[in-house]
Amino acid sequence: APDQSLGQPFVKFHSLEVHSTGATPDMELASYDGLQLSILRFRDFWNLIDPNRFCSVQADVDAKLAEAPDQLLVSKPPGVADEDVNLYSHTVRFYMKEKDVQLPVHSTGVYILIYSNCGSYSEGLVSGSVIVKNAYGFLPGNEYHKMPFYGWMSFIYIVLAAIWMGLSLRWWRETVAIQYCIAAVIFLGLLEATVWWMFFNDWNSTGTRGRFLFIFAILTSVVKSVFSYMLVLVASLGWGVTRPYLDHKTIVRVQILSFLYIVLDFVRESVLSYRFSHSLSAAFIVLCLIPVALLNGVIFYWIFTALSSLMETLQQRKQSEKLLLFQRLWNVIVGALILASCSILFQLFDLSKTISMRWHHQWFFADGVSHILFLAVLVAMMFLWAPGYQSSQRFSYTPAAVADSDEESNKKGDIWAEDDLDEEEEGDESFWASTRKPAAETIGASN
Repeated sequence: APDQSLGQPFVKFHSLEVHSTGATPDMELASYDGLQLSILRFRDFWNLIDPNRFCSVQADVDAKLAEAPDQLLVSKPPGVADEDVNLYSHTVRFYMKEKDVQLPVHSTGVYILIYSNCGSYSEGLVSGSVIVKNAYGFLPGNEYHKMPFYGWMSFIYIVLAAIWMGLSLRWWRETVAIQYCIAAVIFLGLLEATVWWMFFNDWNSTGTRGRFLFIFAILTSVVKSVFSYMLVLVASLGWGVTRPYLDHKTIVRVQILSFLYIVLDFVRESVLSYRFSHSLSAAFIVLCLIPVALLNGVIFYWIFTALSSLMETLQQRKQSEKLLLFQRLWNVIVGALILASCSILFQLFDLSKTISMRWHHQWFFADGVSHILFLAVLVAMMFLWAPGYQSSQRFSYTPAAVADSDEESNKKGDIWAEDDLDEEEEGDESFWASTRKPAAETIGASN
């Protein structure tokens, strides 16, 4: 176990009892000893258990290979105790309610629960629970490292929030819409990391998954992902840069995409969280992962096509500072996708290994890498869109200038409509007029 703060790990067989469901009453089955519950290290299972002969007989007892007949037979040298081979068993009996049995566990690893019936009676119903506690608490070993990980993520988001808040207050007159959106992403990231830390801490303390915290944690993850993807998408579409608002058709498409992503990603997160505890089949897991993967492909295809078109527009308008900004954003997204693809390939390669070898680090590639990449992209966007001197002019929408080619070289690319401009007397478009109709593409075109 990674932490010894709470003492010796143990397994407790709690309130276990069995009742007959057939014609034979429980009293007549009081001496029945064939029913057992055991835990055994996964990597030792096939070395210790013979699938062709896993029940002891009297000859095994005489040879000191078993303590009693009709028990789970373990391939071990005579005189070696079950706990020496990491086997911890409890016999469940009819007609009597036994006290809880707690056995210390000495070796770390992946354990499996074995239910065996080596007797001749099969009409019974078993009730009770098997409680396993690690040295650090009740969290499974493959989930333990997520608790400190989300704790550190919460601390990092607090630092980022403090930095962003300080910059925003310092340059509050210069802040633009996308900077408020980045602040919202930081808040959602902090909320997500904090709720997940609370969820794992509660699970570690109580031994059960808090349903409310679990649903709330998944919702925060899904909302953070959707909001972040849509922020990058609308920025790539030129919102606040080459156009002050998005047309109704585009807004509807973004809303539909967001709704689908929330539903499908919530299902995906739920399935991944219960894939081990509920032994979900690989086919079912893949069926839940494919829709989200396809949706991610659609989103990133839309982002890259929109970003490419935006950079071409900025290049034509000779807005070099904004062009450089979105070129850097392009490089950041491409780099993040390359690292994410490498992580997925490693996970596929890692699946070829047995669970006994990969349980230590599988959490990092399943959950850690995606959060670290998201944080890296967020920090990059904070750097690119950091509030500062004249940031409202550098990052916000400026309508394209309509002028003669001779005068264009003497004018700056960013031209704002003046407050006292008379639309009936002047031929140039005002700011509000430019948001309602497209600017002329050809100068001097004949009617």
